Amino acid sequence: MTRDDLDPPSPDMARAWRPVAAPPASDRDDELMRDPPPGEHHLGRFAGYAAARRIRRILIACLAVLVAGTVFAWYRWARQGEEPAALRQFELPAGTDTSERPRVLAWSQGKARLGLTREPPGVDTIELPDRTLKLKDGSDMAQFKVVVEDGKTTALEPVSGEIVEILQPGATPLLKP
Repeated sequence: MTRDDLDPPSPDMARAWRPVAAPPASDRDDELMRDPPPGEHHLGRFAGYAAARRIRRILIACLAVLVAGTVFAWYRWARQGEEPAALRQFELPAGTDTSERPRVLAWSQGKARLGLTREPPGVDTIELPDRTLKLKDGSDMAQFKVVVEDGKTTALEPVSGEIVEILQPGATPLLKP
């Protein structure tokens, strides 16, 4: 089908689609600006949103500072206060004489996690087959892992605190200085 095959439009349709004539010229046409200045008239409601940008940023910054200050103050308040008292692992009845209690532990075979303490009635010396372990000066408590196999200490790993090893003849040091 081509254009020529179509029926021509009716004369009523031609009148309805006639081009609109330009409005008549006015005496004030020379008052219109050729190049209007840039403005925000085309933004509509977005102009108000853009105008409030500065105050919105200030409010968000204040809110962020307030939240950070609150978190910091809460953290400081939570950390403030008394340090938890070091609890003794066991309490002896009042009037107990600890001077005659042995404070030496002998370990001869196997794996163990052992501890030393200066406070009585705790252990302050551990004797292994090839070495003796004591607390280092200035340390009140210490824990360590030890493995003893066939009369020889094969592993010694400090967990907390500081210890000193006193070697027997033929033993090699396992603690790093």
